[in-house]
Amino acid sequence: MHATSITLQQVPCNHPDFLQLCDELDMFLNRAIGGEDKREKYKKYNYLDTMDYVMIAYDRQHAAGCAALRKYSETEIEVKRVFVRDSYRAQGIGGQMLEHLIQHASEMGYKRMLLETGAFLDASVRLYKRYGFEQIENYGDYKDMPESLCMGRKIKTNHCGSLF
Repeated sequence: MHATSITLQQVPCNHPDFLQLCDELDMFLNRAIGGEDKREKYKKYNYLDTMDYVMIAYDRQHAAGCAALRKYSETEIEVKRVFVRDSYRAQGIGGQMLEHLIQHASEMGYKRMLLETGAFLDASVRLYKRYGFEQIENYGDYKDMPESLCMGRKIKTNHCGSLF
C-alpha cells in the first residue's frame, strides 16, 4: 500500500529535515544495537556531507522519511541513510523511496547498487529483498564487521523501461 499523500523531494545534504531525520535514525539504531558506543565505528561511513543525492519523503509539509545515495565507484552507487519515521511505517514509503533511488541511479548510468545494513534489522532486510537486493560479501570497510549485512543489486532497464 502506498501512502497517497507522500511526495519525494530532492534536497541538499545539509537540509534541516534531512539532518533531523538522520539524528532520529541514529537514535533508532543506538536503541536497536544497545548503545551509541557500539555504533561508533560506523560514524565515519555516514558523514552527511559525503552524500551525492538526498531525498525526503513528505506528507504534505511533514518529513516522513529520507534516503540518500553516495557514489562508490564509476559503476556502483551506495544506498545510505534510509529511514522512515515510526508513525509512517508500513505505508509503503520505504518502497517508494527505494524505487526512486533505483530509477535515479539508472538514469545516472550506474550498473549496480550496494548497501550495508545491520543483520538484526529484519524489516529493513525484508524491504531491500523485496526490491531485488541480495546478500553479497561484505565490501570495503565493512569486510571485517560481522554484524554488518551487505547487499547489492544490478540496475538494468528493459525495452519497456521497467527496472524490475
